[in-house]
Amino acid sequence: MSSETVPDVFLVHSGMEIGYANPAFHTLVGVDSEEQLVGTALTDFVTSDYHAPLREHVGRIEDGEAPTLGFTVEFRTSTEHPQRAILVSSSIEWEGTERVHTSVLPIAGRDPNGRRLLYDRAMDEAPIGITIADPSQPGNPLVYVNDGFVELTGYPREETLGRNCRFLQGEDTREEPVARMREAIDAEEPVAVELRNYRRDGSMFWNRVTVVPIRNESGAVTNWLGYHHDVTAEKRYEQDLSLFKRQAEATDKAVLITDPEGTIEYVNPAFERLTGYTAVEATGRDPSILNSDQQDEEFYTELWEQITAGEVWEAELTNRSKHGELFEVEQKIVPVTDENGEITHFVGIEQDVTDRMLTTQTLDVLNRVLRHNLRNSLNVIDGYADLLEDEELDREARRTAIAAIREQAESMTTIAEKTAEIRDVWDRSDADRGWGRLDVESLVETYRRQYPDAEVTGTIEGGEIRVRNVELFKKAIDEAVENAIDHNDRSPPEVAIAVRREPDANQLRITVADNGPGIPELERQAIESGEETALSHGLGIDLWVMKWVSTMLGGELTFSDNEPRGSVVTFLLPIGGRTGT
Repeated sequence: MSSETVPDVFLVHSGMEIGYANPAFHTLVGVDSEEQLVGTALTDFVTSDYHAPLREHVGRIEDGEAPTLGFTVEFRTSTEHPQRAILVSSSIEWEGTERVHTSVLPIAGRDPNGRRLLYDRAMDEAPIGITIADPSQPGNPLVYVNDGFVELTGYPREETLGRNCRFLQGEDTREEPVARMREAIDAEEPVAVELRNYRRDGSMFWNRVTVVPIRNESGAVTNWLGYHHDVTAEKRYEQDLSLFKRQAEATDKAVLITDPEGTIEYVNPAFERLTGYTAVEATGRDPSILNSDQQDEEFYTELWEQITAGEVWEAELTNRSKHGELFEVEQKIVPVTDENGEITHFVGIEQDVTDRMLTTQTLDVLNRVLRHNLRNSLNVIDGYADLLEDEELDREARRTAIAAIREQAESMTTIAEKTAEIRDVWDRSDADRGWGRLDVESLVETYRRQYPDAEVTGTIEGGEIRVRNVELFKKAIDEAVENAIDHNDRSPPEVAIAVRREPDANQLRITVADNGPGIPELERQAIESGEETALSHGLGIDLWVMKWVSTMLGGELTFSDNEPRGSVVTFLLPIGGRTGT
């Protein structure tokens, strides 16, 4: 800042009592420090003729009669000449209480040596356009414009003084804001509008005009003070944002916009459907509301470093909905910059790829099963069929060959049934996705009847359980119980089902523990990683069906060892599964 540049002159007060004044006000009234001002009365620095109207002026602000008021006063100075100034006051919150903020604009003058007053220079150097109009003259002409107004409009001072500010209007200036400004001036009230104005060279700019009446000690309007802000960039951003939002409303991809600090300012309807958060719930928060704990802190640190450096970020990740559901997304985050290259916003675009991921996994698994298991079965059948053609084959060998063929045929039937189950998982109707009661006790009884040679027990914690997709919930447990019994080498097979509501009340932990041989480590790794590996027989298909059901429900599936023997299958499922997008 050069020595010629002076900051705004202002003070904060309650009634007449000064609570704070900036250094420029100290200079104006001739005091050395803030301590000499705090607690004193503003009227102590104003000539006596203005005491009563000044109190009325401040009282109107404090009573809420007007948001902003202007008033002319005379300040006492160290010379015999008082300093006339314009006061512009408005209500603010200061340190937790309602106060009055008053800006002081000293009116042009000369010091004893004929030099322009420092405060007059400060008005000229203000970064906005400032005008003063005189309503006592015909047409309310401008009698003062600062350098900021000259720079903003391109009109030299001699072409503006003596004219009404209407000369800035043009063919695309809307009548509505002009009429509002005219009505406020007729009513002698302050007003702020945004309208299209035109520079001397004909170029259009958006002008945010604030006009404040300036009153004398008798309450009559002596002048109109105008502030002119070029808000063209803001209006263009608003227009671009409005167009973007209209497009975002129509897309099936989830869209959110944040400020540079990452606070959400906008989400589209697809975001609401995908995440369960309404626009009201999401706005003002940050995207971490979707964190699923499936990515570590380093993942998000790298994300933030990349986008704050102005780079576009893309990745696939797992998010969690408001209701605790996990879902897979392809996400892109695009930094938005202004004309100076400064980041103003981040735009995030999410595409739900859960179904696509499930489809890919399903096709990979079925491809492996059909190529591996069915090919093996057909090879066995073909081999034994050739053997049966041998007329010298004895009866026992024939029985063995026929039994082997039937076993392989049964294996192929099992695979066919499993593919039907997989289709059943995918083909749930909307009715299946409604709310219902998950009756675990009845399920346990069903399993006891279905598997009379097994010992099935069940424990439930947390009272009645109501969930969406009841049939899918049951399907997840069915698959785990069937797998635990069919592949158990103990007599009797033991299966313990436990259902517990998690402390946050949005999730259920369902465990199915058995006393069998356990799940092979390679099978565990394949299912938990989501990457298909070589499968054999029906075991791998059972596990994949459990995995897919869990994913469809927006939950997690894990495996662990039981003590002293066997395995534990754990479903962590939201109470309120995915309903589709």
